[in-house]
Amino acid sequence: MTRVEVITSVERRRTWSREEKQRLVAESSRAGRTASQVARENGIAPGQLFTWRRQFLAEATGVAIQDGGFVPVQVAGAPPATDGSELSASRVETRIEIRLPNGVVIMIGVGRDVEIEALRRVLAACLGR
Repeated sequence: MTRVEVITSVERRRTWSREEKQRLVAESSRAGRTASQVARENGIAPGQLFTWRRQFLAEATGVAIQDGGFVPVQVAGAPPATDGSELSASRVETRIEIRLPNGVVIMIGVGRDVEIEALRRVLAACLGR
């Protein structure tokens, strides 16, 4: 015997409020959670959750993020000399300064002994990942 499934109604797209989207994005950022887990538990595609993340990040930073996820970068000359309270010049080769449109400035001294994973975590935090 052949089984036939009869669909009697049209499934409509769910509309998510801004608060629900923010809650899901925040939940997916917690330690021990992944976007895929949160998406699966809430019946949405992981790609939708990543889209919401990018949208909230663009709002928070005031920078429209392109399709590749890149933000504008400007290379500046060497910073002026400081009062000596900074790290010694022999240890620090370069200083990275990240200026977000909302006024937040993040300065990172990067030398030969920089821990790449630590730098990656700082930049991921700046991007809200």
